[in-house]
Amino acid sequence: MMLLEHDAKGLLSGFGIAVPEGALVKNAAEAAALGEGPWIVKAQVPVGGRGKAGGIRRAAGPAEAGEAAGALFGTRLKGHEIRSCRLERPAAGLECYLSLALETASGRVALLASAAGGVDIESVAGDALARADAAYDEKAVLTALRSAVGALPEPARSGILSVAAEVVAAFFARELTLLEINPLFVTPQGRAVAGDAKIVLDLNALPRQAELVGLLSARAADYREANLKLAHGFDFVVLDAEGDVGLVTTGAGLSMQVADELTAMGARPFNFCDLRAGGLKGNPERLVHLLGWIAAAPNVKVTLVNIFAGITHLGEFSTTLLEALDLVPDFRLPIVARLVGHGLEEAREIVAASGRDLAIETDLDVALARTAELARKGA
Repeated sequence: MMLLEHDAKGLLSGFGIAVPEGALVKNAAEAAALGEGPWIVKAQVPVGGRGKAGGIRRAAGPAEAGEAAGALFGTRLKGHEIRSCRLERPAAGLECYLSLALETASGRVALLASAAGGVDIESVAGDALARADAAYDEKAVLTALRSAVGALPEPARSGILSVAAEVVAAFFARELTLLEINPLFVTPQGRAVAGDAKIVLDLNALPRQAELVGLLSARAADYREANLKLAHGFDFVVLDAEGDVGLVTTGAGLSMQVADELTAMGARPFNFCDLRAGGLKGNPERLVHLLGWIAAAPNVKVTLVNIFAGITHLGEFSTTLLEALDLVPDFRLPIVARLVGHGLEEAREIVAASGRDLAIETDLDVALARTAELARKGA
């Protein structure tokens, strides 16, 4: 889960990394009251590319700051409603780039640095990028980073090295999956200031991260999905508020695959979900919440249930699903259920005996095609 820039900068500041002076505002009046400019007005939404999308504006003084913020509040940027803005003082210097990313497949940390950062970082030539990777070990990553940036020109080299230890410490102390600073402003004297920051949290690490839990809890409206996971023990993310397919799925990778394939068929998945069906243990509470959120979505026409069972027993899951449906009377959507694995035949018998119009498919392609067709017919 991606932190808003304001909170990402707060995290970096806590580790001694310089950030521009700034404040979070929730309305135009608060923006105008911050004092004389100049200010940079930055929409706080969890996506990159805000500048090119019109989410970052300059204001010479208080009146312009209020106008700029007022024009952003309540609008949507890349699918996200703007509920807050960060106003900060402009920073200057050479625009550099620095990132650390956990590669989940290998368990190693990928490092990337450049003396050319900013909004056009994607177009920077490969030979201008310093790359390295290292084992998931703080000392090893710091050593690799220092070595990788050694060939960069000054003052980029000195600037990045001046914050290398702090950046690596933050990455490991908070168990992050991504820490990206772009631009990292570097002055001719080698002083570094984080002009923007993208931080992605590992929600599975939150039980060990009391400070992050406190932040997410205090800002529940901005971090709804994270707080849902903290409260209910599974992942639920709204992908498209106007989506037409609700998903009851388990397994993060498989759930993303299902969402991608439905999109390719012309359907619009409403949500991502990793139900963690093995944790249900016969208790329908998670499913009741999930079905309720899907039922409340304005445009969902059909729900796809996709459970690939290993530890989970499909007979037990089917019983729990039927109990949850009885407890959510507002749920009247057709259901396509793709069930594969342990206890399949028992699941078929339980569903058949229930009398519900709920056909079980074992072929994922068939289930996806049927779901997409029902979404089109319901439009």
